[in-house]
Amino acid sequence: MNFIEITIAKIDGEAVEAVSDVFNRYGYGGAVIETAPPDFKQACVRTVISADNTDLLHKIQIVLALMDKALPHGLPEPQLKHVGEHDWLDTWKENFHVIRIKPHIVIQPSWQTYTPSTDDVVIKLDPGLAFGSGLHPTTALCLRILQGMSLEGIDVLDVGTGSGILSIAARKLGASQGRAVDVDKIAVRVAKENFECNRLMNIETAVGSANENGNRTWSLVVANILSNVLIEIMPDLKRALASHGKLILSGIITAHEQEMKICLREHGLTIAERYVEDDWVAYVTGCAA
Repeated sequence: MNFIEITIAKIDGEAVEAVSDVFNRYGYGGAVIETAPPDFKQACVRTVISADNTDLLHKIQIVLALMDKALPHGLPEPQLKHVGEHDWLDTWKENFHVIRIKPHIVIQPSWQTYTPSTDDVVIKLDPGLAFGSGLHPTTALCLRILQGMSLEGIDVLDVGTGSGILSIAARKLGASQGRAVDVDKIAVRVAKENFECNRLMNIETAVGSANENGNRTWSLVVANILSNVLIEIMPDLKRALASHGKLILSGIITAHEQEMKICLREHGLTIAERYVEDDWVAYVTGCAA
């Protein structure tokens, strides 16, 4: 299949959230967000659509033009490029290298070699056409939080799993079992492949959102999704959470914190910890006493 790659480059904060929402809705495999460590100041958001679908391209261009007028700093002109499927996969791989998320996690692209140190927790990853390489602050924040938790023996529900990176991290940090869900069937396929690459066979997968909880509650629920989606699915996130469990929420920009705090209060959830990376915020929450 041939694609048209659509790229919005050098944007941050609210623009990344808005463009990613559009690309996740309309793109093949959703949005790929690339940033350059260590500062993560600006991001490049990409997606692809079928080269034959000119109506969809026109629709995306109209939405981006409206967003350009609505956002405080506007949007750069979208960059369009005709690519084959393998070209699309190979192009962004050129900029994906071994990444360390302190103190212990190392993200190793599956096509590169790496010799680990004694205390390294190595995650072999091929994000494919799925969000979640560890490059973006929303993912890095979750990885930092997971490393600071005692996960030994607990069960984890990963909502919006993308590449499966957070499920892999939780299991390698001691979690006993997991379930990874995503509304994008491509992401679920990619996550399964990454679980196999890391020799983790007891992580359940399903296509869907937080309502695909496996008909049980979970000690830890992780949701790394844009804030408007988090607010929309909060009732299902709450139902999936065990009474004394913890909920990690990431994908929130500082400009939308107040809306998120109101939503949490309405659902009887309290913020136990708050983490910040540039314009992005993550919470560790739990049920109010």
